[in-house]
Amino acid sequence: MYEKSNMPHLPQTVDEVADLLISDLPPAEMTTLSKMDENDFLRLYNSVAQYVLDEFRVWTGNDDLLESCLDKVSGNDEATDPAMIILRRVWQKLNDFPEILIIT
Repeated sequence: MYEKSNMPHLPQTVDEVADLLISDLPPAEMTTLSKMDENDFLRLYNSVAQYVLDEFRVWTGNDDLLESCLDKVSGNDEATDPAMIILRRVWQKLNDFPEILIIT
């Protein structure tokens, strides 16, 4: 992934971050992610969660993004970790489309 820490405008919503992360993925990775089961997804989460939190400054100044993450938490939802919320949204967006057409 390319360096985002010098971005003049950090994404402020879960959807903005999800779209940015997806736009960074090569087609093969999109396919792999869209076909993950829950166990594979949790392994991915464990390996990239800290990167997501740091890169988008969730706990260090990006209050709009933190608020957007917390807005996604429902009363019975156990997943309150912003990285989990963001990565689940990426996973969901990739699964919303049965096929992804990439035009180059």
